[in-house]
Amino acid sequence: MIYTINNFENKEVKNKKKYKLILNEIKGEEKSITGIQKSLEQKGINMHRLVLTGYLDAMVELGILKEREIKPARIFSFYDNDRDIYSVIGNAAKKIDNENSGLYSLIILYQLFDRPIFLREIEKCNVNPLNKNDYIAVIPPLRNDYIKRLEEVGIKIPQSNQIIEPLEKDNNSLVIRLLKELVYNEFDIKKYSVINNNQKTLD
Repeated sequence: MIYTINNFENKEVKNKKKYKLILNEIKGEEKSITGIQKSLEQKGINMHRLVLTGYLDAMVELGILKEREIKPARIFSFYDNDRDIYSVIGNAAKKIDNENSGLYSLIILYQLFDRPIFLREIEKCNVNPLNKNDYIAVIPPLRNDYIKRLEEVGIKIPQSNQIIEPLEKDNNSLVIRLLKELVYNEFDIKKYSVINNNQKTLD
């Protein structure tokens, strides 16, 4: 077959339509190849598994989708471009204890940034409000420097915004739990570990 420009353009249009169909099936969810394929079939669209896998792999390489393995399936989802350190910490805090997620976010931010934290930063974590008994307001000498630095990364802090520290600053066990949750959210830790089936449990 002689390949003309029209043939090429028609193929590109078809490819774009297939990409769009696949992305519409994923939307804001996590879906396996089988799940996407079945969903397409329900709409009368038959796409061979190998073809579908090829499109998904291409979108992972392009940075449009992210992939993680939950054996025996491969799971695909959109990259969350709105994610930042605050939303990641907030999500981890809510998984551990939603009711105290504001306090947990304050503790981990304080430990990570090694400075007092603005209430605006807690708001960015999208967590439950802090209890006033959980923190103290402070007036650090570098307050204006903190505001300037945050503005450099696109975070506007009102001059009147309160800056605080957790009352309990050295809760190492909680910090470790939060950091583990952060890592587990980002990586499949199980593939680096060995399950000990002989480990004894306590009654």
